[in-house]
Amino acid sequence: MDTRSIGALIIKTTGLVMIVLSVIQIPGYFPLTSRGYGFSVGEILGAAAIGLGPLALIGLLFWFFPGTVTNRIVSGPPTSDSPIDLRPLELVALTVLGVYLIAEGLIGAARGAVLVMFVSRQNPGSELIPASIIASLGATAAELLIGAILCVGSRGISNAIERLRR
Repeated sequence: MDTRSIGALIIKTTGLVMIVLSVIQIPGYFPLTSRGYGFSVGEILGAAAIGLGPLALIGLLFWFFPGTVTNRIVSGPPTSDSPIDLRPLELVALTVLGVYLIAEGLIGAARGAVLVMFVSRQNPGSELIPASIIASLGATAAELLIGAILCVGSRGISNAIERLRR
């Protein structure tokens, strides 16, 4: 096995995990349809589609096209005779982690938007948002930022790791 096939295997497994995570989170949206919340089924399905759709689509992309994604991350000709260079695998792993954090951040942002709408419907006269929702949105923003840095700067991070190993 060369680094491309190992990377494709990692990408495909990550896609499966992302699909499973999106399916697992679907039931969390339906308690908002109970009495007193004021959300319709269509609004809940729309929020679930916005929150979980990107994660599921990226998971499907990773599952059905792992070679294409791996070829964009790992550069150079495939080698099977020489010893395995772990740097391309680090690039794959860092990029996959970044994509996962971005997907989770998008889900968190959609969930935060639903929570803000929920709070504004429950207390129409109040303009205050609970601190827990603000903290959650701040953590989501940090998650999105870290994910974007990992996706865009995975080569630089891998170079820094290589320098620290020496």
